[in-house]
Formats: sequence, C-alpha cells, structure tokens
Amino acid sequence: MISNIDLEKLETDVYWLALSESYNAIQADMMEMAESRLGSMSAVWKASPESLRKLGFHDYAISEFFKFKSRIHLYQLQSKLQNLRSRGVSVIKYTDPAYPKLLRGIPSQGTAAPLVLFHRGSLLAFDRCAAIVGTRVLSYYGHVVARRLARSIAEAGYTIVSGLARGADTEAHCGALEAKGGRTVAVLAWLDPLYPPENSELLMEIEKRGAVLAEHYGKPLGKRAAASFVERNRITSGISRCVVVVESDEEGGTVHQVHLAIRQGREVFAVKPKSTNTRAMRGFRAFVKLGSTPISSARPVLDYLRGDTGESMDVFLDPQRKLRPETV
Repeated sequence: MISNIDLEKLETDVYWLALSESYNAIQADMMEMAESRLGSMSAVWKASPESLRKLGFHDYAISEFFKFKSRIHLYQLQSKLQNLRSRGVSVIKYTDPAYPKLLRGIPSQGTAAPLVLFHRGSLLAFDRCAAIVGTRVLSYYGHVVARRLARSIAEAGYTIVSGLARGADTEAHCGALEAKGGRTVAVLAWLDPLYPPENSELLMEIEKRGAVLAEHYGKPLGKRAAASFVERNRITSGISRCVVVVESDEEGGTVHQVHLAIRQGREVFAVKPKSTNTRAMRGFRAFVKLGSTPISSARPVLDYLRGDTGESMDVFLDPQRKLRPETV
C-alpha cells in the first residue's frame, strides 16, 4: 500500500500516464476539472467515489476509475516515464500548454481528446496545421499530386499532418520536407515498434523538422492494435485546421477520417482524381456529397487557411512544374 506522502511525491505526469492506459474510460476534460478543483492529481487519486460524484463524474466512470486504480502500479510508471525521457520521448498532458489547442476542442462524445500524447521531435507548435490523407494504393497521378500539394502548403508556412502510412501519407510528409523550412507531423497509432518499418529514415527526418505524435507508446495488445489505427484519426484531423483527401474508395480508413473531420467541424477538401480511376472517382463523389470541396490545386486550401488575414496568394500547385526524380 502506498502512503499519502509517497503519492504526493510522484510527478503529475505519472498520474496522467497511468490514466492514458485506461483507453479513455475517463475523459481528459473531467480529469482536468477534478485536478483543478481538488488541487493536485494525488488528491484526485485519493478521492472517494462520493467526492468524484459531486464533481460530476458519472457512476460508470467512477467504477472504471477505481477498478483501474487497483491494477496500476504507479512506481513502475515513474520508472517508465524516466526511461521514455532517456529515449527522447516526452509526454504532453491534456493540461500542458504544448497540448494542441484545436485537439482540446474536439467533441467529447465518442471521440474524446487523448489524455496524453507521446511526442518525439523538434516541433511543439501545432497551431498552423493542415492534414493530407488518402489511400495506401495511389495511382501515379495520386503520388504526384499528394507530394505537390504538401510542398505547396508547407512552402506557405503551414505544417503538414499525416500518418506515415504507405501511399498518400508518405508522399505528404516527403512533399513537406522538400519545401524550404517545411514542417510535418506524423500521427502514429503507437511509437514503438515503427509501422511501416520501411519509413524509418523518413521518420528520422520528420523528427528533425517536425514531430511524431501517438496516443500510445507501445503497440497495444490484440484487437486494440487495429482499433488504434482508427482512433488516431481523431488526432490527425483534431490538430488540423482542414483535411485534404487524395484518392480513396467509398470504404476504408480514409472514409472514416472524412466523416470524423466533418463531425469535428473541419473543412474537408477532396482532390479530383483522373476520370479513368473509377475507384477513386467513387470516393471523390461520395466526399463531395458529404460537403467536401473539390480541388485540383492548393489554391482553395491556402485561401481557406489564410482566411481574412490578407496574406498574399503566391504559392499554389503549378501543373507544369517538373517532378523531381524522387516524387515517384
């Protein structure tokens, strides 16, 4: 049994790290409120069910919290936290200033913001982000346009967000890194082990010029691993001001991402594919019916991102621009 004094000596990060292993049985905004009202996370940890009920916690959340506490070893997590730091991994809590502001504001019903984000890299500013997502099986045109879009948007000073997957994600990250001063964020299902493994060199470049974020450090067990790929979608669109889709069928992870982005209030842009690409055309038409804006260049995206700021429109996709050899 850990004494009260010992509990109070533990870092606040340890409690949030512990809660992150509850798979969102407890919502981040409720824990933030409880910590503020009770004065510390150690006080929240020691609070009685009745005290939590008075703070507004539902009975289910209270029950899960106490079951969860009974099997968590906080001192082991203190060691884990120190080990993560030694590997260059930081834990961004929901209450930290570095936690993405847009992500904090996503609807809590069904898609609550993560309690913590595991972070590696040089970038800690997430206020000028645009996501580019799409299929893993791109056409030649899809490869070209995904990279050009990312490069043009990054050249205009925005951070490109994607998921490091094969296909559209990889092209988006590479396009951002080709831009002078370009920044990019890879949102992963988990940090270690890397998936897909062939993007290890790309990951290192992203860490130098951007950031890698994940809700989990290690790969979750069993079915939780597959679910993590879906759950990360709320982070990808959650930290971004808009989402650009490059080629997708009517089913799959990209479709889930579009629906989620719309629920989060994000503007969605759908790149019009070649008419001969029947699979991508099906997805494109479906996205337009949902309210996505069809595009064939970066101009509408940049117009939206700049809004009423009066920034000049000097960067957009030039269809005559020559491809670099590495773009395909």
